[in-house]
Amino acid sequence: MNETLFTSSYIIVMVLKLSVLESKGLREYLCNIPYDADLLVSLKDVVKKLQIRSGIMMVIGALRNATLYYYLQDKKHFHKNMFEGPLEIASGTGNIAILDDEIIVHCHLVLADRDGRCFGGHLAEGSRVFAGEVYIRELSPPMKRRFDAKTGLNLFDIRV
Repeated sequence: MNETLFTSSYIIVMVLKLSVLESKGLREYLCNIPYDADLLVSLKDVVKKLQIRSGIMMVIGALRNATLYYYLQDKKHFHKNMFEGPLEIASGTGNIAILDDEIIVHCHLVLADRDGRCFGGHLAEGSRVFAGEVYIRELSPPMKRRFDAKTGLNLFDIRV
């Protein structure tokens, strides 16, 4: 079943069970995160200060220590992993969306130790910055999340 539905200036496409929402890029920002700041708290503060309700982000830099969550799919529960540094942020990507009128910053990190071993997961509070640089791009329309019973996660709300 391939359908294209037009709603105002945005396009929602349904291909089999894949939902896609076209979004438009708005403002873009580059940010430095200060030494020893909590990375997730800082990202939330930046997004709040800039009044961004929906967007994407990329993060690079290094952490002194990290707290990441790993989602246990069979138990629908997050497991906390803590790592002592120094750790390089080999990749950091995320999005910004709204859940119950609250702005949610959802960021995944891949971290590398000095031997090149990598660890990844959902960024959690408690990750202390050594050096951090962030790119944020605001998107429109604002993206919302809703609870998905099958996965136990709050996923993008793209309904046709």
